[in-house]
Amino acid sequence: MRLVKVSLYRLLNLNNLQVRKNKHYLKGKKVDVIVKAAKDFFNEKLSPLISTKALREINSLKDKCYMIVFLSGTLNPFVECFKDYCKADLGIGTYLESENGVFTGEIKGTYAYNKGKADIVKKLAKEYNIDLNNSYAYANQYIDVKFMRLTGFPIAVNASPMLRLYAKKKHWCIKEF
Repeated sequence: MRLVKVSLYRLLNLNNLQVRKNKHYLKGKKVDVIVKAAKDFFNEKLSPLISTKALREINSLKDKCYMIVFLSGTLNPFVECFKDYCKADLGIGTYLESENGVFTGEIKGTYAYNKGKADIVKKLAKEYNIDLNNSYAYANQYIDVKFMRLTGFPIAVNASPMLRLYAKKKHWCIKEF
C-alpha cells in the first residue's frame, strides 16, 4: 500500500485561514457543540474554498490506488469534514481530551504538528504496511520537511518561501493549487 499525506491549508487553497495551535481556548466547551459548529462552518465557509485542482489531484491518486490521508494540526472535527468531503481514506488531526462531554483543553495523543507528523506517518506506515518510498507527501510549510523527507515523492504545494527554497534545493516537485 502507498500513502498520500495532504496538508489541508494550502493544498485545498485555504492558505489565509489561521487556526490557533493552543487548544486551551476550548477548555470547558461541550464536545457536541464544537463538533456541530465545525461541521456547519466547514459546510458554509470552507468547502466552497477547496481548490478543484486539488480535488482532481486527490482523485487521480485515488484512481491509482493510493491511500489518501489528511494529516493536520487542525482540530480533528475539521479534518474529518475535509476527509469526508474529499473522500479520503483517513483524517488525522488534533484530538482533545474530554470528560463528561466537555473538552479539557489538553491534547490527546500525538500532536500532528512538526515532529509529531513524522511520528504519525511512521506509525501509519507500520500499521497499514505502507511503502513510504513510493508515497507522496504534500505540504506548504518548511516545518513539514521532517515528514516529507520520509516519502519518495515530497511535493511543496502553495509553498511558503522557506519550503519553496528547500524544495528547489532538493529538486522536489513544486505545485500551485
